[in-house]
Amino acid sequence: MQSMCESAKAHVDDLLVLLSKSKMLSILYTMNCDPGPMRFSEIKNRVSSSSTTVARRLGELMDQGLVTRTAYATVPATVYYELTQDAVSLQPSLESMFEWVLNRADGTI
Repeated sequence: MQSMCESAKAHVDDLLVLLSKSKMLSILYTMNCDPGPMRFSEIKNRVSSSSTTVARRLGELMDQGLVTRTAYATVPATVYYELTQDAVSLQPSLESMFEWVLNRADGTI
């Protein structure tokens, strides 16, 4: 049982490190609110961040299997990003966390 807890703790730590990066939760939230494929510029504008930050975060989400990228051979290239089923299944947990924060809106976090 102890080794299973240690293994789970390492994965939870990895997830928390990923989610704590700048604009990561905003990107996930934005993509969840508007399900379906989204263009890079649309994500960037909605999270009010630099292209560099959004590109890095989307790359990290793709590396973790939480976002897919589909490119079409058009001129200029058309690229869409979409949440994977794993990312969609993470949303209830994130929403619970947001609700917890809102319920403690008195600033005692």
